[in-house]
Amino acid sequence: MNQIVTVLLLLSLLCPICFGQQIPPTHRNLRYSKEFDRSVLDLWAVKGNKPAPLVVYFHGGGFKVGDKAFFSRSSMLRKYHPQGVAFASVNYPFLAHVGQDYLKIMNHCAEAIRFLKANSAKYNLDPKRISVSGGSAGAIITCYVGHAHDLGIRSLFPIQQPMGTPLLTIPYLRKGGPPIFVYNRSGRNDRVHHPDNALFVKKKCELLGVECTAYGVKGSGLPVLPEGQSASDLAMEFFRKSWKKQSKKKKKND
Repeated sequence: MNQIVTVLLLLSLLCPICFGQQIPPTHRNLRYSKEFDRSVLDLWAVKGNKPAPLVVYFHGGGFKVGDKAFFSRSSMLRKYHPQGVAFASVNYPFLAHVGQDYLKIMNHCAEAIRFLKANSAKYNLDPKRISVSGGSAGAIITCYVGHAHDLGIRSLFPIQQPMGTPLLTIPYLRKGGPPIFVYNRSGRNDRVHHPDNALFVKKKCELLGVECTAYGVKGSGLPVLPEGQSASDLAMEFFRKSWKKQSKKKKKND
């Protein structure tokens, strides 16, 4: 019974925008690197005359467990893929595979973005309209690939920013990095996903002049979501705003 409870708790941490009908990817287990067995991703591509914007998701699990397949039940995927948004869900090596080196994992995750950009024409993706999201450990990865690397990522949606944020996120946020929409749905009794971690991100962004929107639950110290609004819908609005800015910039340059 304890094992079942642990599994259910873990699943609740992996993807707070999930739980629904499973949607199979159009491309499964695409290899973005030969370095690790887990260097694979699933892609939900979009058919059309124009390249599609892309949201890349990194799962949670404390850098020790988790799998990309869980994203196939994402409510964001279910709602916005039919509207022309492509999605990718990425597996990555665990701490046991890299000698307990967190930075090696996060730097490796950047290879997934590079792969998708390099193959954007093949999969009908717009390399200039890429956003990144992730839950828990995936939230740390999201901020890292967006700010520690200059990959042209347009916006970020970290969910359940966890413990480890002061060491693995805050030092790598940079001026000129992509805007961040951070959402922590835990109360102040949650030591792993304490809402102060989201506040740390918000305050550092303010110091750097980086756009950051932060939401939480009542009593967390974060603004609550507007009535009737979901975090995933607000995040998609945030993504589209960043993609629109890029499109305007491109037209101006042309």
